[in-house]
Amino acid sequence: MRVCQSQQGRIRAAAWAAALGGSAAAAQASDVLAVLPEPGGYTSWVRIVVVLIAMVPWLLFCQWVDKDAAYVRRVNRPMWNGIVLGGGVVGLILWLFMPWETPGLFAAGFGLWFVITASACTIYAVVRNGVVDPSARVFTPRHLKAWMRSMGRKQEEITAAVERVRLSGAEGKVNAPTDPAQVEPYEAAQTLLYDALWRRATEVELLVSANAVRLAYRIDGAVMPRHDLLSREDAERALGFIKKVAGLDVNEHRKPQTGEIVAAIEISDRGSTDVEVKASGTTQHERLSLRIVGEETRLRISDLGMNPRVLERAEALVNGPPGGLFLISGPRASGVTTTLYALLRMHDAFMTNLLTLEREPLRDLENITQHIYDPTKHDGSYSRQLQTVLRREPDVVMVSDCLDRETAHLAVKAAAENKRIYMGMLARDSFDAMKKLISLAGDTDTVADVLRCAISQRLVRKLCVACRLAYKPDIALLRKANLPVDKIEHFYRPPKAEEMVDEKGNPRVCPNCQNSGYYGRTGLFEILDVDGVIRELIANGQPLTAIRAQARKNGMLYLQEVGLQKVMEGVTGMNEMLRVLRDEEGSTPPQATARKEG
Repeated sequence: MRVCQSQQGRIRAAAWAAALGGSAAAAQASDVLAVLPEPGGYTSWVRIVVVLIAMVPWLLFCQWVDKDAAYVRRVNRPMWNGIVLGGGVVGLILWLFMPWETPGLFAAGFGLWFVITASACTIYAVVRNGVVDPSARVFTPRHLKAWMRSMGRKQEEITAAVERVRLSGAEGKVNAPTDPAQVEPYEAAQTLLYDALWRRATEVELLVSANAVRLAYRIDGAVMPRHDLLSREDAERALGFIKKVAGLDVNEHRKPQTGEIVAAIEISDRGSTDVEVKASGTTQHERLSLRIVGEETRLRISDLGMNPRVLERAEALVNGPPGGLFLISGPRASGVTTTLYALLRMHDAFMTNLLTLEREPLRDLENITQHIYDPTKHDGSYSRQLQTVLRREPDVVMVSDCLDRETAHLAVKAAAENKRIYMGMLARDSFDAMKKLISLAGDTDTVADVLRCAISQRLVRKLCVACRLAYKPDIALLRKANLPVDKIEHFYRPPKAEEMVDEKGNPRVCPNCQNSGYYGRTGLFEILDVDGVIRELIANGQPLTAIRAQARKNGMLYLQEVGLQKVMEGVTGMNEMLRVLRDEEGSTPPQATARKEG
């Protein structure tokens, strides 16, 4: 409100006094009327406009908080809606009830409202930034710059600062777009690829339906759902942009398509990364699958995690006389193909004719001829294609799978003809793999003669050395595992969520493992070395119990014992080792998680 001018008030007061006859009541009325404003003087339109203008950004922020809290599922949406909205309402009430006629109190009321409202908004931003990954944080310098660019800064400024992932595709290097319509798809694809590479994902599964988006990574062999990275609209934009870069038909949403891109981020130490892109869909959703080829496919046999004794024996067998069959077994996703590749690298690719037969190759092998079996493109069977490969007079052949009796028979026969055969097989352990080979080949004598060793393996996640925690193991557990109680001071484990806080109790993110507790994987290997005694037992058709007993006499260590060694060394945790040895079928694929969540 505002007060009328004193002179005008006195004139009106005098007029009223005269009308009332100059009585005492008239005098009192004149005093009251003297302070009344003129008609139309009750409202300050300038100040009302100021209040309304100040409310606009606050109400827009309230609307954003409601949407953002639904997107960031780890914050309480109703609670934070109430805090941000309620804080502004309280401040507004205090502001409106200030005595505006007193000089300076209108500005003081605005300051009080601003402090209360800004505090509530800032607290929400700090809390939500603490529960999301760095790439999804808001009101950071990077976020503010991107927001300012999106509000209309020059296009050259947009293209100069938003590239976090260097991309190359079917048409060569991908530059930041100059077309404003392509900026949002480009940014969405950059967000997805940067997050996946930063977290060291090896597989990405993105499923976009009409009303929702499902995203999951495979990191160190374990599936990690990602709930708060992309909105449905951004996921759709990222999917379309990546398809375009990979050379796929953007307008085809159902037919399976395959392409490739190359990606690299500055903070990664693995340089450029090959990414296999697969797109498919149904009437309800479209799926994008990314397989990120890591450096583990380039490993040598000494890098796989074999203990010194197993490594020494494996190298001696590989460097021994030519010919023979090496059986590498494990469940799905246990690293069998990586081990087969490592065994091939022990041979001189220039002096030796190396050939492979694979169903799903991990990568191209230098100076090695790879044959890919695709049942949709080949009329013959897998064994028929193996027969074709063997006709090319190879010195060494890698067979990724033993699918049927004919495949086993051809592999055993080739090994007997002085060809070195490395063959993968699905099996629980090395004894189970040997039993399956004998059953499929149907020739016990030949199998006994050509089998050099049977190796079984698993992959376990390695504890992050930056955040792992030591603990005293249970004595009863140590005794049950036949471990020396007096020689084990502690084991290690990953930290729990409530333990990942700083000295002030605020959540913190491990820069090494991003709070997963693990960084990388290593192998658990058991090797059944087929020496003369075991060869004779196989040829005579002795049961597995007899072969197992002889292997133990030779000093063979089982997978469980190798795993316990890794636990005692602090390489992995007890729960992780037990999880892997319990999981006979391998971990759930990301697409299964996406379907389950959908």
